[in-house]
Amino acid sequence: MKQSEDAVWDVSLSTMWAMENFSGLENFFAAARGMGFARQELNHQVNSTMLAGIDLNRYTISSIHEPCPADISMETLKARDWVISAVDEGNRRQGVLSVKRSIDMAGGLGVKTLVVHPGNVDADRALEKELRTLYKRGQAGSSQYLDVKGRLMAARTARSGPRLVAVQRSLVELLEYAAPYHVCLGLENRYHFLDIPSLDEMKTLLDLAASDQLGFWYDVGHAHALDRLGFFPHEEWLKRYAGRIVGVHLHDTLGITDHDIPGNGEVDFERIAPYLPTAAIHTLEVRPGSTPEQVKDGLRHLAHKGCIRRLPL
Repeated sequence: MKQSEDAVWDVSLSTMWAMENFSGLENFFAAARGMGFARQELNHQVNSTMLAGIDLNRYTISSIHEPCPADISMETLKARDWVISAVDEGNRRQGVLSVKRSIDMAGGLGVKTLVVHPGNVDADRALEKELRTLYKRGQAGSSQYLDVKGRLMAARTARSGPRLVAVQRSLVELLEYAAPYHVCLGLENRYHFLDIPSLDEMKTLLDLAASDQLGFWYDVGHAHALDRLGFFPHEEWLKRYAGRIVGVHLHDTLGITDHDIPGNGEVDFERIAPYLPTAAIHTLEVRPGSTPEQVKDGLRHLAHKGCIRRLPL
């Protein structure tokens, strides 16, 4: 049955869609509400300049995706190894400080969930780039592909230990820092194989704290992409950790190209819908190239598949 055009959905829209589409975030907030989104997520592309002069208390911010405000961009943080997985103590401290700035922002706005990237394994990224190139050329499963994949897995295994210990240490500090704000840290499953956590590492990290302090932020497209590359089966994330899901990034994926409008790719949203807790934050996270009508089509697709629900007007 066709939903009315004035439907309001129990879902947030990430500011990822705002980039390149709007001259200011206030226009984005108005557009999001006009398309039927009840809330918005401030993502890791939003910096202090974009926020200047905006009273965010006028809006319903569901979650913040660190680093936000991104006055030091995520790309710069990664390039300098200023991440919470850094073995170098000075670099690790910089990564922790970046997340703390986002916790401060969440606390000041009364936002209760922060999306956290738990760092990476400092191995040869060229191997993963080569693997993805082979996949896009249709060579997945070839002897060359399997050789590169094997070397990539071996490199990750050889270097992951100290980096995972650094993440655990950092999270203990961040959990203590976030506690007075009552901010829950949502650990996101990542797009790159060299990112932390792997499927097994997620349990190691979630075991650090109770579910009201530390949870799983499930990214649909990331899980799909790594499945396609032959790493972690998509549904295994849900079978193991659905009970710890505090939020979800909804977007479609074609092969390993993600952040598309739901319904435009390969993700079986009907299959994942039963795993999604009603109380979890549901956020549409799509590239800015999509039109408002395409975004609304995505909402209708998610609703039809049972992933989101309509709010009473």
